Amino acid sequence: MTTTTDQSSTRRTAAVEALGILGSGPEERFDRITRMTQQAFGVPLSFLNLVHHDVVTAQSTQGWQQGGNAPAGEVFCSVTVMHDGPVAVTDATLDPRFRDMAAVREQGIRFYAGAPLAMPDGTQVGTLCIMDAVPRTLTAEELELLTDLARWAERELGQAMDRDRVRKVLVGMTPDPVDVPGHDLRVVSSARADSGDVADWRMAEDGTLRLTVGSVSAVGRAAALLAATIRAAVVARTDADLGSDGPALETQIGDDLDASAAVGSLFHARVDPATGRLVYVDAGHGLALHVRADGSSTVLQTLDLPIGLQRGVGRTHVELTLAPGDRFVLFTRGVLALQGLGDVAAVAALAVGAGADFADRVQALLPTAPDADVTVAVLTRHATSAG
Repeated sequence: MTTTTDQSSTRRTAAVEALGILGSGPEERFDRITRMTQQAFGVPLSFLNLVHHDVVTAQSTQGWQQGGNAPAGEVFCSVTVMHDGPVAVTDATLDPRFRDMAAVREQGIRFYAGAPLAMPDGTQVGTLCIMDAVPRTLTAEELELLTDLARWAERELGQAMDRDRVRKVLVGMTPDPVDVPGHDLRVVSSARADSGDVADWRMAEDGTLRLTVGSVSAVGRAAALLAATIRAAVVARTDADLGSDGPALETQIGDDLDASAAVGSLFHARVDPATGRLVYVDAGHGLALHVRADGSSTVLQTLDLPIGLQRGVGRTHVELTLAPGDRFVLFTRGVLALQGLGDVAAVAALAVGAGADFADRVQALLPTAPDADVTVAVLTRHATSAG
């Protein structure tokens, strides 16, 4: 049995705390695992333990007190958490690592087997283990079963971390309102906690508005986390030149998208409030409109390939001018689920017909598709703006 170098206690503790579940009380998703583990091996005791601050917390147990803590030096799992595979002890009274522990001397534990629990980055945060008062020997198949059950526990812990990350991410997802000279900017959103919608708007140091909308399609909470990653990359490039930021951004997030088997799109525009000059790049989004004061409209898109966000891709920069009274409308696919807005042409028709009330009309339609993630940004140049 090979022991790996122990990860930093600080790193492990940070990972456990990031799970946000210590002291949360019994949870069926963990109790189901320890219950099945106890039944599968026919043992009186099973534990899902977390190791932090040199303390071991019984997050879920069968046959023992839930939520109890013990010094790591007094618990088998403090050894298991430093291994890259399962640890099995046939008779703890004969093992110099464990024979002096109180659990062995005072509580009569003889048999122990545990598998480490690791987070996606490899940080081992705890164990899934079983104990008995009589010596036992596990077969290779039984050790494999314990390892499989530990992988199940890891997935549940990973989802707990995802939920906590999503909650923290969402706190900072909505930018502050901005004042765009000579323009009105309205944003409507019904994006949920697991939404893959991307939206950001902010004024750059050169006085231009940077307006970005996009989306990520991925399994589960990965969409929200990837959307947050993309938005963070966009924000970091607020003051970068348009010619250099796109390829760098797509290269930065390409690996994350590939690893999650996710697909992302992005529409990024920069507007000079003084002149109405708007320059945009479209990475496969295609959901944008130029609605003119005379009632005509144009769908804004490019034919750049490949479609969607990709590593190291150059994009065509397209330029137009928002004349006084013109509007720039940028939205996500959830808008097409709203009643009467089944395609881009229908959205354009509403944008033309509703005029300045377009954002309010979209807001009123949100209840018609309660499960849709909707994001709409509308930038209107004042009719009195000078050219």
